[in-house]
This record gives sequence, C-alpha cells and structure tokens, in this order.
Amino acid sequence: MQIIIPSDVFPPTGRGGAAWSSHALALALLGRGHQVTAVIPARGRPGVSAYDALGVPALRVGYWAPGLPIIQNYFRHERLWHPLADAIVVAAAGRPVVIHAQHVQVAPAAVIAGRRIGAPVVVTVRDHWPWDYFATGLHGDRTPHPQATWASLATDLPARLGPLRGTLAMLAIPYMLAHLRRRAAFLAQADAVIACSSYIARRLAGIVAPERLYVLPHMVDIDATERIAATPAQTQVNGPMLLFAGKLEPNKGAGLLPAIFRELHGMGVPPFTLVVAGDGALREPLGRDLAALGVDVRFLAWASHDEVLRLMARCNLLLFPSAWGEPLSRVLLEAASLGTPIVAMPTGGTPDIIADGVNGALAATPRAFAARLRDLLENPAEARRLGDAARASARARYHIPAVIPHYEDLYIKHVSGSAISV
Repeated sequence: MQIIIPSDVFPPTGRGGAAWSSHALALALLGRGHQVTAVIPARGRPGVSAYDALGVPALRVGYWAPGLPIIQNYFRHERLWHPLADAIVVAAAGRPVVIHAQHVQVAPAAVIAGRRIGAPVVVTVRDHWPWDYFATGLHGDRTPHPQATWASLATDLPARLGPLRGTLAMLAIPYMLAHLRRRAAFLAQADAVIACSSYIARRLAGIVAPERLYVLPHMVDIDATERIAATPAQTQVNGPMLLFAGKLEPNKGAGLLPAIFRELHGMGVPPFTLVVAGDGALREPLGRDLAALGVDVRFLAWASHDEVLRLMARCNLLLFPSAWGEPLSRVLLEAASLGTPIVAMPTGGTPDIIADGVNGALAATPRAFAARLRDLLENPAEARRLGDAARASARARYHIPAVIPHYEDLYIKHVSGSAISV
C-alpha cells in the first residue's frame, strides 16, 4: 500500500513521545514493504520541500504564523488546512493511498485531502485535543477537567496566562470554542479513528461513532531499543539509580517529586541517586526543593532519546508520577520493553500498560508512591521480577510484529475496491 502520514510531530524536530510513536509506525510500515511518505508542517519559510526524516521519506510544508497566542493558532490551523491538504494530494501523485493523520494540526487537512482524492482517512488521537483547546485536559495546566466550555476557559486563561493577559484573552473564547467544534467535526468525518488507549477511547465517546473507533496502542521496535540500550551510557552513577524522564512540567508529575521524596525522607531507604532527564518550567524550583530535602539529584538538561534508553536499562526504578490523563506514555512503553521496574501513578491510559503488582507498581498519592518506592528499593528481587514481567508483557503487546498487522488490517478494511494490493 501507499500510505501518507501527515504529522505535526515527527522527529528529528519533534522530540516528544507522539513524535517517536509516529516515526515508529512509519518505519514499521516501510519495513513491511509499504510505500510511506510523511507530510510535516513546519513553521518557517513557506513552501514544500522533500527531505529524509530519520529514514522516512518526507515533505516539509512551510508556513508563516505570527507570535501572538490565539492568532498564531488560526494561522497554524484554519489558514493552513487547505495548503496542507494540497501537499497531501501532491504526495499521493494520483495513486491510490491511505492517509493516516497523526495529530491535531494535520487531522482536518487529512480529511479535506481524503475527500478530494477519494482516499480513506485514519486519524490517531494521542492526547486531549478533540475536547480541550490546549490538548492537555488540564485546567490551568494543573487540574484535570472534562472539556473546554465558556466557563472553564474564562477561568483557565487567567490561570495559564496571568490575570491581565488571561482577561484580555477572554475576547478569543468564541474563536476557541468554534475551533474546538471544527476539530471535532473533522475528526467525526474520518473513516477510522484510532485511540491509543482504552482511556482515550472512553473520552472520544460522543465525538466519534462507535463503529469508527478502534483501540490500537503505540508500538515499540524492541529489538532496536535493546541494541541501543546495550551501548554505554554517557551518564554514570555509582549505586542505585532512580530515573525521571520527561518534561519538567506540572502535567508530567515533575512537580510531585518533592512531595514524594518528602514522604520518603526518614524511611531509612538505601542511598540512591535521582537522575532527572528533561527540562522545563519546573527545573529551578524542583532543584531547589530536592536540594532542601537532601536528595542526591543529577539533572540532565538535555539527553538524547538514545541516552534516555540507556538510562532506563541501567536504572533501578523508573519514577512516573504523571498527574494528567496520560494517553499512553511512550516513556512507559520503552521502559517496560527494556525490563525497567516502574513505579507510576494510575492516570489515564497508564493502567493499560501496568497492572499493579504484576508488571509494575501503581500508587495514586505521593505517600503511597513513596511507600512503593521504598519497598522496591529494599527488595531488589521483587523489583527485578516486576521488570521481567514488564518486558514480557511489552513484547507480547507492543512489539512491532505484534501490533503492525492490526494497523494493516484496519487500512485494508477501509480501502474500497481492489486498487490497492497488499
């Protein structure tokens, strides 16, 4: 099949989990003999140019957008959808295709292009963009809330932007709500919508018709991950190592680390070093709070994806206190595939990956989290058992050979006629 993958998050410029999941899908399809082209919008000089995106043939679609919030969103979305659809049509080159959009910015353009050329359109939902303007599902970037409404945005904007800017931004609420309706309307027109977890599928009820909704997880090339992890890490730690890998932002749970280690303080646990691989708004207060607690912490302002894999393979425990409705964390998938013992909060789609006491530990509060952390530090054999079970589960459920046939079956189901052969 010829498969076009529009994605506004794609390596090497997109470094988050959604970017790597999109890239893993593209590489897996190429490995199965399909023709794949990624179509990537990129803010900058307008125009379309071909390039290689870490082994994936790609088209970069440049666009201009001003720096003003909200107005920038209009230029990145409504104003870009039709030019982006034009690029998708160009990538199709008159041949039968399947269009598989990977994120919020490209989903409407994929639907527009699909209707123009008669191609089936699949959209993957990896976060909260169908019901939340900011795509986090968090009010004020801190507290989970069900959906964006006039009332929620009127209090959300000042919490995010500050009293003055937030009050001025309220003038844009009619646009923000209309924009959300447009997102949902285009999503509802897709031939198939993939939810990355059962949690996201539940959240899509009422937006996507049940017969068009599928739950398919991200996939991990476990063999490649293991090869990378087997190479020497640049970061060396003596003694037990705890690892936090992710953005230092409230939704990723970085702000809960001081509360967790405050609970852990005085429990008499063995010495350890906490390695924090990530950066963000909480870097300075986090460093200050952890130092006040006497935590031996090492911050890696930036660590490559490969280095994070090496750290996962070497750490005694991965800490994942994610506070938002986590869709399906790639950090957890990759850690599990490497047999890393995991302590996580049971938010969003995390229970799809981890069953408490079976292949990891789940704890819903900082105190419970600290207690599970202590228990596993004091019982490394139990931690190793959980890590081994996580590896076995990941290979059975998330390894490319286990997952990619389900994607191919979905594409075939929505291809009409016999123009495309597999």
